[in-house]
Amino acid sequence: MMFSMLAFLQGTVWNTWGPISNSAQAVYHWSDFEIGMFINYADIAFVLTAFPATWLIQNKGLRYGVVTSAAFLTLCSGIRCLPLPDDVFIWAVNAASVLNGVSSCVVNVAPPAISAIWFPMEERTTATAIGSIFAYLGIASSFLIGSVVVGEHKYLPELINSSLINATSSLDIFSTSGTENNYTDLFNIGEQRKKIKTLMYLEFGLCALLLLAVLIHFPSRPPKPPTVSAAVQRSNFLPGILQLFRSVQFWLLLIAYGVPVGIYGVFGTVLNANLGPDGITQDETAWLGFYSTVGGALAGLFVSW
Repeated sequence: MMFSMLAFLQGTVWNTWGPISNSAQAVYHWSDFEIGMFINYADIAFVLTAFPATWLIQNKGLRYGVVTSAAFLTLCSGIRCLPLPDDVFIWAVNAASVLNGVSSCVVNVAPPAISAIWFPMEERTTATAIGSIFAYLGIASSFLIGSVVVGEHKYLPELINSSLINATSSLDIFSTSGTENNYTDLFNIGEQRKKIKTLMYLEFGLCALLLLAVLIHFPSRPPKPPTVSAAVQRSNFLPGILQLFRSVQFWLLLIAYGVPVGIYGVFGTVLNANLGPDGITQDETAWLGFYSTVGGALAGLFVSW
């Protein structure tokens, strides 16, 4: 359960900015490119640290890997809570993205190891699927949480696409009355900033609580192995990797898994930026991302069953 929550929170933190990109652009004056790079930095960090994370789990045990992942995730979410100027805050978010990518290594590589050590043969496929799916449920929740906590001012898309935001970048509140679109509301940047900070504090608090729980109790293996195979010594790390690279079946599985996940990752996380020009609001995009991700997660669980 604790590992599933770790996967859930890692997915939530990973996709923080995409669902609220309009609000972030209004408050921090970021571009679509900068928001998209937050995900790229995390994914690059994952690629660079995936093999060390696998080695850590195999040679030091699940507890070391999970505690390390939870610590990086807590540090990642904590950095974003620091009271920094806007021109410095973007670098803190970039650094947090890298830390989130490091945290995601264990989340992505541990499910098969957990199912092999903790579950009997007939339950391992489902256990692996559940451990993997919780990360996607976390991504789905990020769409919903962003919509609920931050929301969207009804004139925000028009303001993002106009020069009004940049022209008033030094103000927290400005009137939209009298513009060419005849907006009659006040757009409160300060209020949007507070809502984004509330989201940062919420995610950090949840990550810190999970880290505390993991530190208190997360054993590497059960008192008694569920099967004989669970107690068998695994292959050495480097020879095992080389053996995988020589396997045609491995490469076929890698392509079958990596291509659709990669397409989803690069499109879904900037869904708001992709669909915003077509008149779809930030809140509407959030619900679209939520339903599509939950649907995919449930379909994966059904296939594993």
